[in-house]
Amino acid sequence: MLLGCFTSYAESSRPGAVKLYSAMKFFTKDLWLDAQNTDPKNDTHLRAKAATDAYRAQLDTLRSRLSDAAFQFYRDADVHDGELLELVIADGSRPAPLSEPVRPWTTPRNHPVRVKLSVLDALDRLVWRLSYKTVRRVVVDYPTEHPLFYQDGNGFGDWGHHELTDAGSGFLRHEILFATGTVLLFEFAEVEVSSAPRSVAERN
Repeated sequence: MLLGCFTSYAESSRPGAVKLYSAMKFFTKDLWLDAQNTDPKNDTHLRAKAATDAYRAQLDTLRSRLSDAAFQFYRDADVHDGELLELVIADGSRPAPLSEPVRPWTTPRNHPVRVKLSVLDALDRLVWRLSYKTVRRVVVDYPTEHPLFYQDGNGFGDWGHHELTDAGSGFLRHEILFATGTVLLFEFAEVEVSSAPRSVAERN
């Protein structure tokens, strides 16, 4: 478990370290919890709309840095209550692929980490695949110290909300908040996004 993911802490003195701020700027855990309140005076629906409008406005500022498919995913993909199918993290530091002769070991400083994930949409019809390259930060906060709808032994739970924001220095940040309170966070310079009907994805 990664500690301190939702509380601020001093920025590391390690060169190039990036301070991790509280997860999710728009679709916060508090907003999700407040939405469970059935009081007629509860204004969460208004706050949720304001959060959605603010998120879309800042997402528009990132449009030129994304492919059409990526922008569509971050803006319109119906993945709330979807299912994370796969998460793969590859170091990328190996000096040669397994199929090639071993080369002298080096220590690359070009952010060799790569991440792949796939998610089934809320209607169980479409599989989205995301491939991140030039990854400088990965956070898997599971099980989180700040749970939402979590019981001991649960997995990540349903995909809840996600945000794409600017992480500075040419990097983007994708954060995913799951129903249990689990958070995935990736900071990256490149992303490729594709989708396929579930029937096609199952054959591949």
